[in-house]
Amino acid sequence: MKSNVSAATRGWKKVFGFTFVQYVKTKSFIVGTIIVSLITMLIVGGVNIIPKMLGAGEEISGAGQDTEITLNAVYLVDGSGILTDEDAETLRSAGLALTDTDKSESELIDELSKAEAGKALITVTPQEYDGEILGYAVKTFYSPDTDGDSIDAASSLVTGMVQYRNIIDLGVAPEDFAASQRTVTASKIQAGSDEWSVFESMINYFVPMVFSLVLFILIFAYGQTVAQSIATEKTSRVMELLLTSVRPLAVVIGKVLAMGLVSLLQFVLIGVVGGASFAITAPFGIGGDLLKMMSDPAAQVGENAEIVEAVNSSFGSLSPLTFILIFVIFILGFLFFALIAALVGASVSRMEDLAQAMQPYSLLGVLGFYLAYFPVMFTMESLDTGAAATNPMQIFSYYFPVSSPFALPSALLLGTLSLPQVIVAVLILAAFVVLVAVIVARVYEMIILHNGSRLKFGDILKMAGKK
Repeated sequence: MKSNVSAATRGWKKVFGFTFVQYVKTKSFIVGTIIVSLITMLIVGGVNIIPKMLGAGEEISGAGQDTEITLNAVYLVDGSGILTDEDAETLRSAGLALTDTDKSESELIDELSKAEAGKALITVTPQEYDGEILGYAVKTFYSPDTDGDSIDAASSLVTGMVQYRNIIDLGVAPEDFAASQRTVTASKIQAGSDEWSVFESMINYFVPMVFSLVLFILIFAYGQTVAQSIATEKTSRVMELLLTSVRPLAVVIGKVLAMGLVSLLQFVLIGVVGGASFAITAPFGIGGDLLKMMSDPAAQVGENAEIVEAVNSSFGSLSPLTFILIFVIFILGFLFFALIAALVGASVSRMEDLAQAMQPYSLLGVLGFYLAYFPVMFTMESLDTGAAATNPMQIFSYYFPVSSPFALPSALLLGTLSLPQVIVAVLILAAFVVLVAVIVARVYEMIILHNGSRLKFGDILKMAGKK
């Protein structure tokens, strides 16, 4: 048995070396790698710098600091009569440059539209229904080019003062005002699940999406390349010359392994470029602020503390074994789809038939991607409870070999599955890879020499049964 296998696979190293060298020398590979690397560099740099330019990192770098109001003139028109002179003095002491005026609201708005930056009008009007006040509307009109943070801070001051005065007028003692503002939150938590914060929910939503998409592109794109390479050589009669010195099974093994190494090297190269882009732009972008926040306990207050806790909770259990398993899953997933693609490529006799023959393969890949990612979307309401980890459809995606290559890496990173569960899922995937390899070994020689009409998947299975 061992000698039969050895004879059937003799020469795969030559095919491997030839396919690898020829593919990495092609213009499409070189240009594609350069373009994807540049796009990755721009995306990583843009994600790092653009939010910083828009002020997204100010809450991190300036944790615990109040916004300085730079408005030099603020007109307050209280159409509700709720605010008192005492309230106006309180607003002034808080940094609001209230300015007296005899002009009407419409005149002030017209004046502001032509004024220099730093001026604003804040109006307070009652919202009534059937003679009863239901609430108050606070509107802020500002001159062009005025600082947005100052406008938000001024509006918040007046809004808070209206809320304060409304509560006091209802008979609540000033010293009890803070107690009257206590908030009530409601959440649903599945028994036995961990409660997630909003930041943990975001991590558990976006990480599966990103990993599923990246692995789908790598595994699926290179699988199609295997099919195209085999179909091209078969239809151009190169395969007939190749088979005079190498057995058919050795051809498919050599090509699949060569493309697997190519995809892995390209992925590592793109990752290195992305990491370098992040390292270069971090001092000027939000990435640097996040790293500083993670390493500086003084910055870990308020919302920043919740972010740090969410990151540590989601990724705190990472180990070298995690990345080894992710690597193994990637290799097995690639082999699973690439072997199927090799069968598809060998089943056509004309290049014109390849696109139609690849449709079931394409549907299979898309099915795996959607099963890996979309169960999270179907249980969005449970993302704040951790219950998404027990969603039956998502659990199914971890063990189903079509979707497990896309679903398992994010489950490992987020700790959604225990180590024994991951090992079981990997063993199931490995078993199906062996199953596909056995089918390839049984029928590939007949398929690669077939020059009639395009073989369908059912025909290939029948061949495997008769072999």
